[in-house]
Amino acid sequence: MSSLEELHLKAANLYEEKKLPEALNLYQEIIKLNPIDEVALSCVMDIYLELDDKFNYYLSRANVNIGQNKLEYAISDTKKALELDCENIDARRKLARLYKIDNKPLKAIDEFLRILELDPKELDPYFELVDLYMKEQSIDSAITTAKQALEVYPNDPNLKNLLSQLYFRINDFESALAVVEDEFLKIKILLQAEKNEEAKSLIDKIDYNKLNELEKKSYHILKAQYLYNNKDYEKSLQEIESYTKLKAPDAVSFQMKALVYEELNDNFNAHLNWGFCYKFRNKLDDALVEFDNAYKENKNDKTVLIELAKIYELNKERFVAMEYWQKVYDVDKDETAREKLAEFYYSEGNFEKAREYGREIEQKEENYVGLIDRIMSFFSKK
Repeated sequence: MSSLEELHLKAANLYEEKKLPEALNLYQEIIKLNPIDEVALSCVMDIYLELDDKFNYYLSRANVNIGQNKLEYAISDTKKALELDCENIDARRKLARLYKIDNKPLKAIDEFLRILELDPKELDPYFELVDLYMKEQSIDSAITTAKQALEVYPNDPNLKNLLSQLYFRINDFESALAVVEDEFLKIKILLQAEKNEEAKSLIDKIDYNKLNELEKKSYHILKAQYLYNNKDYEKSLQEIESYTKLKAPDAVSFQMKALVYEELNDNFNAHLNWGFCYKFRNKLDDALVEFDNAYKENKNDKTVLIELAKIYELNKERFVAMEYWQKVYDVDKDETAREKLAEFYYSEGNFEKAREYGREIEQKEENYVGLIDRIMSFFSKK
């Protein structure tokens, strides 16, 4: 019997014996181990009801509704709890986060601000508010909030880095550098501010062998940017490759490559990498433009042809997609392209072309013909 099963059994026995506080403690232990345990959540709610603790009853009923993804009911229950104790910070935090996940950011903001009115030393509302303000594209409010947080916690490195990142977003590099704590973030800001030698002096002080994997990734991409700034494009590409060996290619690496290839006047690879950059950011229309530009530079590159075919498929433009799958097939008789073409022609009823691409259709074609015969037979009856 697992520990959870044992706890459930003990809690159920205590509940049956009406030892409610002891049963409540056990059920709360179960919830710590498994926050979505429906039985434990329901039993906690029932115990608070029997104890006539309406405040905690409503909060626990909210948890049951959260477990069942009934957010509106959970919000309603949490508000009922706050009617009984309007200054309870934990309940107000629950309501704020419920509003946030229910996509009601302005109400969430109001609740987090209310928490700070009750206690300015509550740390997590500052981070929550910055996140919400950024999603609402109100960076000035985000900066103001981060600065307020630093007044309360002047030595908190996470808050300093957060404020630095916000300044960085609006290209206020001097303000960003004035508060930054993280070395890698500082290097990034220096490079963007074109203070290349200051950035290089910090890069040179880094002991690569002592870095963890995430830090090594940052090291390579920052060094690539430094080399790019110094117009050493070939070495910049080498650092990007080192980055992608530690991390699968992503939007950042493709963007960096695109910028380098632009400087090298390599239009094909510039467009190709911009295409992948936009694709990773799910900007398919922009990706399509860039892959099309790459195609114009080299009409026989298989990678470009495949990407164009895939995007046109996603856009539900089957006929255009098949034109590109045909081009892929013409390059080297690609197996995936062959299968795509065979299925396409079969779905269009062009069995001869489908057979040409290896589609086994004899039996299905007979069934198709048989169906036509039966339909004709039916309508010829008097």
